Amino acid sequence: MAPREAYDDVENVEKRMPETEVDTPEGGKSAPVQATATSKGKKHQDNSETLGDGDPCSNGQQLSYEDSANCVSSWLLTYLTPVLRMGASKILEPEDVGPPSSCDRAKHCYDAVQSLWVVEVARAKEANEKARVAHQKKLETIPADRIKQRAKVGKFQPKPPNLAKVLWRSFGYWRVWWAVALYVISAVLQFMPVLILNDLVQYFEVADKENYTCLLLHPWADVAGLFVFPMLVSVLQTRSQVILNHCAIFIRTSVSTLLFSKALTISAAGRAQTSTGQVVNMMSNDTQQLQRFLQFFGFTLVAPIQIVLSLVLIYRQVGNATWVGIAFMLGLVPINGVVFSKISKMRRKVLKYSDSRVKIINEILAGIRIIKFYAWEGPFGKEVQRLRDKELQALTTLAYTSAIGFSLIMLSAPIINPILVFSVFIKISDESLTAAKAFTTIALFNIMRFPFAFLPMGFLQFIQSKIALRRLSRYLELSELEGYVEPLPRLGRDKSDNDEDDAVFIEDDPKSDPAVVINDGTFSWVDPDATPIEPPKKKRLSRKERKASKRKLKEEEAKKETETSLTGSPSTNSLNRAESLATLGVTVKTLDEEQDGAEARLALRKVSCEIERGSLVAVVGSVGSGKSSFLSAILGEMESIGGSKVYMSTADEHQVSFCSQSPWIVNDTLRGNILFGRKFNEDRYNEVVHACALSDDLAVLPAGDSTEIGERGINLSGGQKARVALARALYSPESKVILLDDPLSAVDAHVGEHLFQKAISGDVCRGATRIL
Repeated sequence: MAPREAYDDVENVEKRMPETEVDTPEGGKSAPVQATATSKGKKHQDNSETLGDGDPCSNGQQLSYEDSANCVSSWLLTYLTPVLRMGASKILEPEDVGPPSSCDRAKHCYDAVQSLWVVEVARAKEANEKARVAHQKKLETIPADRIKQRAKVGKFQPKPPNLAKVLWRSFGYWRVWWAVALYVISAVLQFMPVLILNDLVQYFEVADKENYTCLLLHPWADVAGLFVFPMLVSVLQTRSQVILNHCAIFIRTSVSTLLFSKALTISAAGRAQTSTGQVVNMMSNDTQQLQRFLQFFGFTLVAPIQIVLSLVLIYRQVGNATWVGIAFMLGLVPINGVVFSKISKMRRKVLKYSDSRVKIINEILAGIRIIKFYAWEGPFGKEVQRLRDKELQALTTLAYTSAIGFSLIMLSAPIINPILVFSVFIKISDESLTAAKAFTTIALFNIMRFPFAFLPMGFLQFIQSKIALRRLSRYLELSELEGYVEPLPRLGRDKSDNDEDDAVFIEDDPKSDPAVVINDGTFSWVDPDATPIEPPKKKRLSRKERKASKRKLKEEEAKKETETSLTGSPSTNSLNRAESLATLGVTVKTLDEEQDGAEARLALRKVSCEIERGSLVAVVGSVGSGKSSFLSAILGEMESIGGSKVYMSTADEHQVSFCSQSPWIVNDTLRGNILFGRKFNEDRYNEVVHACALSDDLAVLPAGDSTEIGERGINLSGGQKARVALARALYSPESKVILLDDPLSAVDAHVGEHLFQKAISGDVCRGATRIL
């Protein structure tokens, strides 16, 4: 994941994120957001410290408007009055809105979900193991020659952990059902004004008003009910929506933080099954689908109740003529489904063309100098115009479809439906159509209009949310790195506390003070003993695609026959057996080759080292010999083979800094890139800037170290990026182990000498263990 993308995703969840220290060790290859950040302790300790602030009440922070409101203000939302009054007179700033509610904070959401998710994963793993054993026993009872019977049993499919159950439990079942109950009560009370209207019209129609019994005992009580019941409906629906919106924010925030935490601990094998684009898509689109479903949740559950009650009351008014209106509205359901599906497809198409247009414009802006040199403005302008035309065409289709679907169908249906019902009622009924029946029927059809129109959308959102949950669960199930970086044991400790046979115990000798110890360690980027990754299932092709594939295959066969007839017989040009099988996708390997392949996946074999505290160690080797892998193994970014351990004296008490081989910057000021969320110390900052030869660069920048660099700022050269990355790694004085992965490759010789003398071996790193 790109560093800026990872930071932006968490900043969307919790605006105070950049103020906290990144509290996980950095990985040079897997997650650049970790690189050069300081870290405490083991690699895989709880990452919740990086995901937001703590309880606002515990650290003296100001409460939000909602948290400080009383019961009446919470139900009537009067605590928003100061914000609305301020927004009417000025443009609101983030400070004017105040801090978020305590239940919406990232740390609260992450802590509530993470503990339950760990329990759910363990439960699913145990249940799958029992099911796998039972499946294996069932297969063993079937003879091997009965292939069809064994095929019916099929292959064992493990069940994934139930992420939806974890999310519901973490937020609280009772809160969701309390919101649904409030919505149901409001939906039932919504019919009271219609009944009161019918009662008042009948009261004015009768001649003997003194003997007429009103619905609420008195006409003036009915008039008061026309004010009271809509007010109650509004209060109950508002309170229900507040709870469901809190639930939606909770779910989106908790899932986003789970994805962020997973991205920091995922193994190389798990990373091979996904991509950065998929993670970003899950972080934005899938979490948004869940949030949108929660906003439709109450309405989708209450819609059937509203429809049934409306039909019952309409039947009491016009009798069998009701079925004509029902038939008309049922006929609109498939039309609404087609319209909504068309709108969904057109939205995806618009997003596709929009992404393509933005992508090519970014590429043009990045390479505008080359385009100007070669006078390629015309071709690139035509390509941008082509994408714009497609996007405009898709937007036009979307606008027409939305206008037909929402304006024509939803606005004309309430007018046409009563006309049909009243026409049939007049023809089949002996009773006259009174004003009370007419007004009541029209009002009931208006109530039933929105449930009929939006119920398909609610089901569609449910399906999309179910797909999103499946994708999220599949990603969260991917294998993680196991923590093998441990504190360096001392002789004074109890040996029974360490169960490893190859544990290293260091005597309390001042002459022997190692910082990093590895004893016969074997590490790999991919665990050779892990279950092989199954290829994804191929999507079934449509009939048109299958015909095109067959036609292409026939053309290729005809072309091969033509070439064979021109060049000679196939025997003169034949391949050997292994090559022939390779053309069919079959790889032939001997037993020795398979063993060699398993060994080749081991990046480091039988590595033993003891690095003294405060020393400068240079790791020298040819390209591909494992120098970067050695640093990654110290960081805990690789798979430990055979229980290999890395012992560090800084694992508990101090921090580790890492400078990756490929320097990177985030979209921030130059000072922000060096500090990387840490507190500003002027003396330390000036010392690091001078040691990393950045003083001259700051002098020529427009705003000095306040100049914005990165995607939206000015571009830096490769050498400048390397020096900024080195300064980021050296800034923290608490870093007692500094890992530098070829930091001098992108700088000139004289600059490299300055960096080595002043930064790597200078006073800036005094007392720190440096591995270069």
